[in-house]
Amino acid sequence: MARVLTGDKIIASIRKKTSIPDDPSEFTDEDILDSVDEEMNTQVLDKLLKLHAEHLVISVDVPRNEAGEYEIPYRAIGNKLRDASLISGGTSYELSQVSIGSLPDYTNDVSTRSELDLFYIENNKLKLISPNRSYSSIRIRYYIRPSYLTKVEEAGIISSLVQDTVAGTLTVTISQVGKSFNSSSIFDIVGKLTPNKIKNFDLTPVSFTSGTSGILVFNLADISNVDDIIVGDYVSLAEETPIPNIPTEMQPLLVQATAVSILESMGDFEALARAEKRMAEMSAATQFLVDDRVELAPKKIRPRHGTLNRGSRNGGRS
Repeated sequence: MARVLTGDKIIASIRKKTSIPDDPSEFTDEDILDSVDEEMNTQVLDKLLKLHAEHLVISVDVPRNEAGEYEIPYRAIGNKLRDASLISGGTSYELSQVSIGSLPDYTNDVSTRSELDLFYIENNKLKLISPNRSYSSIRIRYYIRPSYLTKVEEAGIISSLVQDTVAGTLTVTISQVGKSFNSSSIFDIVGKLTPNKIKNFDLTPVSFTSGTSGILVFNLADISNVDDIIVGDYVSLAEETPIPNIPTEMQPLLVQATAVSILESMGDFEALARAEKRMAEMSAATQFLVDDRVELAPKKIRPRHGTLNRGSRNGGRS
């Protein structure tokens, strides 16, 4: 099994690398976790996204609305989308973006085929140029933002799962109850196995019972893929996780980046120089490990919006 690093293990590793004493008057565990989250955003995520290997991509189908306006999910990295398409039956119609400056070239009641699959972004919304194409939903793909790292004690560990298809519920028993869990909490489910993805998020339970163990009841309709959830997965407060939501091979890089940041703040420049050199070596090696995810099947390059693709510009694809 891959050596997955929990929040507790990451704290211990960083204390060892930086020789920070366990005395909380200098650096508390929460201080270290705050630094980890900062380095996740400034050092690790950009390296992961630049690989274009779709590590954090998720897909959601949003039912059609007559206005043709759709909010970008608030958990999207950078409040941006990876891709968008219209879904009609088994057919997917690729959407192309135009700039706001080009809007005078179009009208809101256009119905020509060349303008049915166009959209623009305004603030945090995707807006279709024309609402006239027949479609049932819009499929949005985006990079989900990794959650804030916590200690394991802040999460629950799933010990059993019971589906009731008649009542339409999923009963989740957790062997420990997160320290801040209460009946009004909103929850995420995080995988225990690499890549420790956020399997379901922003779940509001039908009921919550707390004791030595805990019981959470969710509506099955709110679970995107119930068979993907297994015993040992974590239940955490929304936007929190006891394990970094990145490939396991990148977790040591996150630890090293945090150690570099802390050594810099401590003014230990001799140790900092060694740590920075080590981080550069780790960065090169790690990116090689997580890139090119299907090694013997290179990506097929298809011109999406150029002249070579105009013949199929308005056609559908499954």
